[in-house]
Amino acid sequence: MDRFVRNRLYIYYTLFYTLGYYIWLYFSKNNITSKTTGENLFLLAAPLTSSIILFFIYRRLKTKENCIWLFYSLGCFFNFLAVLANGYFYHKAVLSLGWNHLFYILQILCFLFVFIYIIRMKEENVHLTKFTFDICIIMTAAITFSWYFIIRNHQIHNIFIGFPLGDLVLVFGALIFYLGSEKLSPYKVLILSSLLIHVIADSSYFIISIMNIPFSERLLYPLWSLSPLLLGMAGTFATQNDEESFKKKNRILSLKNSITLRLLLPYISVILLFMTMIFQHQDSNSLIIGSAAAILLLILRHIFASLENQTLLAKYHELTEELELKIGERTEELSSINQQLLSAARKMKHMAYHDVLSGLPNRRMFLERLTTAMDEAKRNQYKLAVIFIDLDRFKNINDTLGHEFGDLLLKHVTKEMAKNVRKIDTISRQGGDEFTVLLNRIRAEEDVIPLVERIRAIVAKPINIQGQELHVSMSIGIAFYPSDGNNTKELMKNADMAMYRAKEEGRNNYKFYSKDMNKTISRKMALESGLRKALKNNEFVLNYQPQVSLQTGEIVGVEALLRWNTMEAGMVSPSQFIPVAEESGLIIPIGEWVLNHACMQGKAWHDSGKSDLIIAVNLSPVQFLHENLVEMVIKALKTTGLNPNCLELEITEGVAFTDAEAAIKNMQTLRDLGVRISIDDFGTGFSSLMYLKRFPINTLKIPKPFNQDIMASQKDKALVETIIYLGHSLGLTVVAEGIENKEQLLFLKEHHCDVVQGDLFSKPLTVMQVSALIENKKAETIS
Repeated sequence: MDRFVRNRLYIYYTLFYTLGYYIWLYFSKNNITSKTTGENLFLLAAPLTSSIILFFIYRRLKTKENCIWLFYSLGCFFNFLAVLANGYFYHKAVLSLGWNHLFYILQILCFLFVFIYIIRMKEENVHLTKFTFDICIIMTAAITFSWYFIIRNHQIHNIFIGFPLGDLVLVFGALIFYLGSEKLSPYKVLILSSLLIHVIADSSYFIISIMNIPFSERLLYPLWSLSPLLLGMAGTFATQNDEESFKKKNRILSLKNSITLRLLLPYISVILLFMTMIFQHQDSNSLIIGSAAAILLLILRHIFASLENQTLLAKYHELTEELELKIGERTEELSSINQQLLSAARKMKHMAYHDVLSGLPNRRMFLERLTTAMDEAKRNQYKLAVIFIDLDRFKNINDTLGHEFGDLLLKHVTKEMAKNVRKIDTISRQGGDEFTVLLNRIRAEEDVIPLVERIRAIVAKPINIQGQELHVSMSIGIAFYPSDGNNTKELMKNADMAMYRAKEEGRNNYKFYSKDMNKTISRKMALESGLRKALKNNEFVLNYQPQVSLQTGEIVGVEALLRWNTMEAGMVSPSQFIPVAEESGLIIPIGEWVLNHACMQGKAWHDSGKSDLIIAVNLSPVQFLHENLVEMVIKALKTTGLNPNCLELEITEGVAFTDAEAAIKNMQTLRDLGVRISIDDFGTGFSSLMYLKRFPINTLKIPKPFNQDIMASQKDKALVETIIYLGHSLGLTVVAEGIENKEQLLFLKEHHCDVVQGDLFSKPLTVMQVSALIENKKAETIS
């Protein structure tokens, strides 16, 4: 059905409903039974109809505000339940708290949620300060009048005090829709009308009841029914997106058409308070207090408006000056176009040989100067040095603080490095955070060390960029001509290789190229080649280290540890092949093999009777942030049949500095599957309590270095105590690694650590050895 036809039918339904209600009241006034039955049906039909319509609108709309219509629907439904309960308790003690009162309160709470949500999500162009003060002033007047005329000195039962308060909430909502909208579209007008009609009906009923005015309150019942009907009609209009058609039909009231009333409404409220205070002589304290509060808010409103006007005026003058400046610059530019064309040609040449961001020579110019310098050094029997510089963890700065901060940092480092090289030397930016330096006329290799130290000193202290302290370090590689290379390609490659060796050895240092580095590269290539064959040749094996509960002494879990037993060279340390696997991307298939075999073995242990044993599997950041991680875990669990609650994936804090949002998304998806998440080596990386708060994890693992010196170092004691307390405060399980003696064990037990693992209980064991150990059920050291 066309939406315009549907809306028209709903309007007809509302009109006939209201008219029919009054007709029924008139013709059945002499028949009490018929009158009561009709009233109940009419009162029930309106909120129920609106609740259903608004719920379907909530399901149909796909916007971020659709929850508004859900709570409107709930509010109408609670209205329906209140009317239904009121009919049931009609002959009972009406002054006692009943279900009808509870449902009415729930209706008001639903509407209050909508009003608060609208304030938070409001995107209309309304000045927030003025909007807030206008609402406060008008609500002050409304609260004062409500207190003075309805609540004060009238014997209202405590139960019914909530109804005037609820009406004040509805008035608050009406003000939000009226003052907070630049354009009152039809659905907003309908919502505003619905709220005001409900307030008018409630207030009239209370005044009639309290003051014993001879008036049949049943005539107000249709108004209570009209309020939810208008709300439902508002929902049908909200589904229309064709604003142009409404503008042509004058169905949108522009802000310009009602600007006078909007501006005067706060002042009118204050004037009404004063007039009431003047003509009401009895007990006018509440009116005086309300008037004083309204005047104070009005004064504050003008103060803030004046301050904001001054700010806007200052911005206007600033923009005017900037515009005049730009006009002058443009005029000058047009008058010297020939000169600018020549300058543009020079700039194009400069751009071809210089880096845009830093202004330094680029790779092309560097290579040309290096070639010239090598020819000169060869003729004059000089040496020269090529230095490769890389900023450590620069990607973390870009990802965490943004590329703008990264660019500012690069400019700062560029400027400082330029101050520390000789005029005969060349410094260039290769790209990203990599720089090269050409040092000419070097007589001895030791001569470059003072220069390298000066360059490193640039980042030795924290660098302040726009009020943000940045801690940066450099990895530097150095190669010499002619000893380390006779051509540009070889020199650049060897300097780069030396720089990567500096990174591998902990960063923040420098390395001279040596021929041994080629051996290291060859070793890495051999390891990578061997890793590619290892899966096919079944050279990988898993060992398991038990995890013991300090409370029960039982083995509650095992950590799967990868071992590589090569056919040619025997056992290879994980510290050697894991970095190579991560760099080459082989960690993905290897990690999948580990996950599948660990899950398979865990399922076997569960089937043998140890159904609650936790299987912990380590994941590298590369593996955890891989796009197919979740599918890989689901496949492993489905293939092996392992209970997801018994699989724990261990990650390090470093995943947050690679891609925090992707990491959190993967964690949450895995948690939804029932898989446990553990932070391994907590406190040894880039610890952040913000990430700890956001990560949906189950377990914190205290690293071995903290536990090793726990009896000798007060700092380590404090760190371990803090991690245990922090983990328990966040509802996490705390596991201590590397426990090697009973003193460490007693300390951890005393501070209520949950689980421990280490050589004190067992080294990593084969499957057969662990299975035998599990049969004993308890670790002898604890029991």
